[in-house]
Amino acid sequence: LDQFKCNPGIVIQAEVSDPVAAPANAKVLEVGSNEEIGNFVVLDLGNEYTVLYGQLKDIRVKEGTMVNAGEVIAKVAEPTSYYTLEGTNLYFQMEKDKKSVDPLKYLE
Repeated sequence: LDQFKCNPGIVIQAEVSDPVAAPANAKVLEVGSNEEIGNFVVLDLGNEYTVLYGQLKDIRVKEGTMVNAGEVIAKVAEPTSYYTLEGTNLYFQMEKDKKSVDPLKYLE
């Protein structure tokens, strides 16, 4: 198709049903689903930072609630058709001021 797209997030290898934990204390901004990344959760970390987790199932949080660092918020799901070549994975995207940033600079 001669169509190319830069992925604004990273794909972290995982197994189906692995727990997904909040990276920091955060407010749940959105819980939703789309064709590309499946079920997802968006967290507000404060200071204009947000993270988006995709490829989820068994989501345990609701919009507007607070979560603590390390709290399990969901489990890893089977990959969507967009990510079958990568295998089972957790989609992780981080933004600052609504612009994608490299999450590897922030993860420990």
